[in-house]
Amino acid sequence: MCKIIKNIQMFLMMISLVSCATLPEPEHEVHKFPKNAYIKIPDKEFEKLGLVRAKVNFPTLHWDAPLQRLCQNYFNKATKQLISLAKKNGGDAVVDVKSVVFFMDGTSQTYSKAECADDGLEGQNLARGVAVRWKRPENLKKTVK
Repeated sequence: MCKIIKNIQMFLMMISLVSCATLPEPEHEVHKFPKNAYIKIPDKEFEKLGLVRAKVNFPTLHWDAPLQRLCQNYFNKATKQLISLAKKNGGDAVVDVKSVVFFMDGTSQTYSKAECADDGLEGQNLARGVAVRWKRPENLKKTVK
């Protein structure tokens, strides 16, 4: 009986030495930049509704994807959240979309392109923009009586 237990222990030890001990790689859903978001101020006339902000955290242990590509992808996701917030508050679009980065000394900087913070395990993208409602042409503003 003792010999059987030793054989089982030996077998389990061999399996543990041979088995793979890697963690699964995180999967990143691809996000495209939304249509109703503008990095610059568009030529259309609009009414400002207010500032909207979004935060997206994402895993950065994915060695195949460069950080800048991950950052752009999650900047797009944060921008989608800005659009969602704008629409929830009666807006049509978001203009002047920027990335926001906070530094260790408490200062912050805004960028017109995707910029992220990364601590090695998790990245973070902060985005902000101005929710707007497009001004309608006068001929479309007919009142119903």
